[in-house]
Amino acid sequence: MSGLSSYLMSTLSRVGGLGGSSGIPDFPFVVGEKVATVWPWTIHAGTSTDGKHVSIFVFDKPRGTQYVGAAQNALRRMRTLRHPGVLRYMGGAETSDAIYIATERIVPLDLNDRNEELVRWGLFRIAEALRFVNEDCKLVHANVCKDAVFVTDAGEWRLGGLELMDAVGAERPVYREMGSVVPGYAGRMAPEIKVQGVQGTAALDGWGLAELISECYTTEMPLGLGALHAQLRNNNPKLRMAAHGFVEAAQRSGGVLDTAFVRACRFLESVTVKDSHERAEFFAGLGAAAAEFPRMFAQRKMLPELLTLVEFGGADNGHSAVLASVVQIARDMDETEYSTVVAPAVVRLFASTDRALRFALLEHATALLHGMHDDVVVASVYPAFATGFGDAAPAIREATVKAALSMAPRVGSKTLNSDLIKHLVRAVADAEPGIRTNSLICIGKLCAKNGPGVTDTSLRYIVCPALLHALRDVFPPVRAAALAVSGACAMRWDAVDVARRVVPAISPLLVDGERPVRVAAAKAINVMVAHIEGHAREMPETVAKKMDKVGAQAEAVADLATNGWGGWAVSSLSSTISGAISLASSVSQSGARSESAGVRSEPAGVRSEPSGIRSEPSGLSEPPQVSQRPSTTINSPTAVSTSISSNAAVSQSAGGWEFNDDWGEDAADAWGIDDNDDDSWNAQPNTSGGMTAVANTPVKLAKPAAITPVIKPVVKPVTKKDTNPVQPRRKGLGAMKLGGGAKSNPVDQFL
Repeated sequence: MSGLSSYLMSTLSRVGGLGGSSGIPDFPFVVGEKVATVWPWTIHAGTSTDGKHVSIFVFDKPRGTQYVGAAQNALRRMRTLRHPGVLRYMGGAETSDAIYIATERIVPLDLNDRNEELVRWGLFRIAEALRFVNEDCKLVHANVCKDAVFVTDAGEWRLGGLELMDAVGAERPVYREMGSVVPGYAGRMAPEIKVQGVQGTAALDGWGLAELISECYTTEMPLGLGALHAQLRNNNPKLRMAAHGFVEAAQRSGGVLDTAFVRACRFLESVTVKDSHERAEFFAGLGAAAAEFPRMFAQRKMLPELLTLVEFGGADNGHSAVLASVVQIARDMDETEYSTVVAPAVVRLFASTDRALRFALLEHATALLHGMHDDVVVASVYPAFATGFGDAAPAIREATVKAALSMAPRVGSKTLNSDLIKHLVRAVADAEPGIRTNSLICIGKLCAKNGPGVTDTSLRYIVCPALLHALRDVFPPVRAAALAVSGACAMRWDAVDVARRVVPAISPLLVDGERPVRVAAAKAINVMVAHIEGHAREMPETVAKKMDKVGAQAEAVADLATNGWGGWAVSSLSSTISGAISLASSVSQSGARSESAGVRSEPAGVRSEPSGIRSEPSGLSEPPQVSQRPSTTINSPTAVSTSISSNAAVSQSAGGWEFNDDWGEDAADAWGIDDNDDDSWNAQPNTSGGMTAVANTPVKLAKPAAITPVIKPVVKPVTKKDTNPVQPRRKGLGAMKLGGGAKSNPVDQFL
């Protein structure tokens, strides 16, 4: 029982062990579950210490003592061979109980699930590997068959089964000594192996390649392959075609390996030695051809090579074409694979300072970002992306603006409103008119009714001022774009803001010199007016408070609402004139009472002078006697006191004061002036702070006799000092001074 327990513990330690470690010295891999069996190995899944997936070949010595030499030979050869067509060795170890070989993750070749293009490419790969082994390494594989071929995750074929490999011309080759223990080897080995004394050459592997072709095409071979197969199966080793001869013949024009897929794979392997013209021509047609390639192979083999090519500068100036192929190949990848294969490369590419590469990335930003997690985009891609808004090259700035539409849904609402939208608004003031136009279009798409995450606050305080600024742009397409964006965002704006801020700014563009701008302005105005009308229908009838007392003021408000500004103007004019007439009437009555008390008012036409100055009339044959009386001073708000005759313009009726136009024929004589004498009325400053009325027309008296003037003291009314006593000359109705000082007649503003 103890022996059985010891054996079980030894086996467990070899194939996974306890505690998650293999327990194998100098073998940094963890052996997982068994996936396949190929003589003399069992193939297990495994992982390396850095987390990479591998395949581990395990040979259990106690179970196959007769095969120990073959397994040891395979481990020795695997350690020394490095070729793209040979199974890639990653580590190995030998203990007293087992032999371990870690390789890239593979599975045995299964021809039941096959793709014709992959089979042809696989044959090419195996033939190339055999040529390397025969010509460069001077070795003979001696066991080429289906069991010696393995397939990677990408679908590529790898040459393995190195158990019988030996040097060319060896005296005691392994394939002769160990061939008898290999299952089925006697039926497929070359005829010369059976003949003792004949040294093995590269022709042995030609025979084995023919055996592999026979296993791949059991019924009918493709055109051209049958002839090559016959040459590989020649019984005479000297006339038999070797592996290198097969490769050369199959690649000729029209050959079995002359297909678009095989040519593309071959070109990618040697792209570094191709000139720029060849690379440009190849990448230009790769995108369309990639759609016909096997999907798994393209995603897991070609895609990493293309990304490596772009990252390390092998694409020259063909970055856009290469990335187009990347997008074409990666569009069907699931999110997990995309995050593993493509996303890390895209992050590194966005951090590049190569402008040609950045421009190509921005052109394909939508497709490249679709499979990436939002957290990765925000943390690793967006910071490098945002630097493009301030790039010195206009092409990069414009491409960045266009790519912002693809970036906006991935960065989240917070980054969009706090950073991205501000970059776009700054681009509205860019020196390049094309960038200004595109930035407005981008803002419009982001801020439309169903836009991705632009808040109302950003729309009002960040976007709206930028649009109003763009409406005054000198470049017509910018104005048209700003109008289109304004119309698209109108329904999200507050109707009051639209009516007070936006519509007045757009209205001048209705008569813009460019027809597209006028059309866009009309459309935007129609949308905004509809929005305002809808808001107005929901408003209450009035927002005015009810007044407690209903009187004349209520009627005035009603008249103002119905008659408009004209009614208000006439109402204001009537109120002003009525007040003036009432004031004049009160002054006249007070003057009449003064006459009865012994103080007589001077008629208009007699110039009143200050006390102590004698009036010297001129132009009279006989100087008239003028009774000098105290001057009548007009101060604000006093009026001219005079006797108004019955035919004067202002008359009092039963209903109140009326303002009519019937001045009468004697009106001018009554005022002491001629009809056309505009200089009859003047205003001179008075030392008392008022204005003294002056008449220039002399008065003709009936009895011109010398009269001693009676001088009475001037009574100065208490008034405020006139800050601007000199008033301009007024004509017509404006000449009726209703108040003193610097204030003008309120009626004058309507004349």
